[in-house]
Amino acid sequence: MTRKKSLILILTNCCLFLLSGNSGMAIDTERQIEKPVRQSIDTRQANQEAKAKWRLEKEKLTDRFEQLQAEQTQLRQQRQALQDYVDAAWERIAAKEKQLADIEQISNQIQPFLKEMLTLLKIQVSDDFPFLSEERKKRIENLEYLMIDPDVSVSEKYRKVMEAFLVEAEYGTTIETYQETIDIDGQSMLVDIFRLGRISLFYQSLDRKQCGFYNVADNVWQSLPATHNPSIHAAIDIAAKRQPVEMLTLPIGRMVIR
Repeated sequence: MTRKKSLILILTNCCLFLLSGNSGMAIDTERQIEKPVRQSIDTRQANQEAKAKWRLEKEKLTDRFEQLQAEQTQLRQQRQALQDYVDAAWERIAAKEKQLADIEQISNQIQPFLKEMLTLLKIQVSDDFPFLSEERKKRIENLEYLMIDPDVSVSEKYRKVMEAFLVEAEYGTTIETYQETIDIDGQSMLVDIFRLGRISLFYQSLDRKQCGFYNVADNVWQSLPATHNPSIHAAIDIAAKRQPVEMLTLPIGRMVIR
């Protein structure tokens, strides 16, 4: 029994010796195990942070890509709209060019016509009764100047010529009175003139003592008997709207067809 106890004691001492001798090795082993584990953990955390950062960057890039796609679509639409506008503008330009060409062609045709009409108007005024002579001559002079003015459109020239013809046509259906200095038997006299359409012209002195008419056959002013003074004076008052319209007897005389 003593021998067995001695053996156990020896073994115990040996174990204690072994344990005390290998304590430094155990610490080194522990360090060698913990270091890779920590490195593995750090690596995993770094990978997770990198993945999170990449996920955030991916989301930003995806949003930016979608935004760029939307802008590209909008730019394509704007470009198409601009192209449609340009195409329409070219069509309008082509139509205007054709219109200008047509206008130029019409202008080349209508200019001689207007000159011919103006010549006829001058002949009519010169051969007509001598009423409102200055006014009518002035109108023709203005038309002649208008015809050579390059800044006036053909349409405006046409309108003015037709307007002049309309005024001349209205003289044949209206009556009027005005004052004018005329030549009677070689003497100038300021008188009241009564125009009866284009049928006849009558005059009366301002003192209402003399009267007469325009002799179209001889192209002169000719006196009438004083007995016609009341009728001519009444006609002048009617034309001036100083009295109501009434039936009058006037010496029309001979009529000349021109």
